[in-house]
Amino acid sequence: MDTFSLSLLPAAADAGLDTLTVSRHVPVFRRDVGRHDTALAVAQCVDPNRFLNAGLVLLLTRRRLVVTRQSRLFDRVRPLITAELTELSEISWVPRDRIGLLDLRFTVDGDRHQLWVRAPHRRQLAHLVSVFGRTFTAGTDELAARRHATGRSIPRQR
Repeated sequence: MDTFSLSLLPAAADAGLDTLTVSRHVPVFRRDVGRHDTALAVAQCVDPNRFLNAGLVLLLTRRRLVVTRQSRLFDRVRPLITAELTELSEISWVPRDRIGLLDLRFTVDGDRHQLWVRAPHRRQLAHLVSVFGRTFTAGTDELAARRHATGRSIPRQR
């Protein structure tokens, strides 16, 4: 097994995702994520701005953020958002302890996104907060260096 597979399955189990859901989304994840990338977090999420929310699953790796959507009518899984971490800007996340979710907001290619990332229990919510903190706060210098190397402007951190 490759690094991605070895890290995805425990992350999905921690998030409380059943094996059927994971197996449906894995082919899309494999197309967007490299074999040697590590899955840091996997979680179900909801787009609060859409009326019909099909099954959304968020995958955060060391290099990419991928959100997939499963249509209810045909059971097809398609990528909704797929972006390198260097392409993300204006990233913010706020834990909502009372309702057990993480309010994640970011911009990709000029489009503003908001996702409510579900956490089945408080320990999982604390884990998500720490993963997002390590990935986006501690990695800010590395992400800024990559953006600068590719000619992108460095966004302000809030």
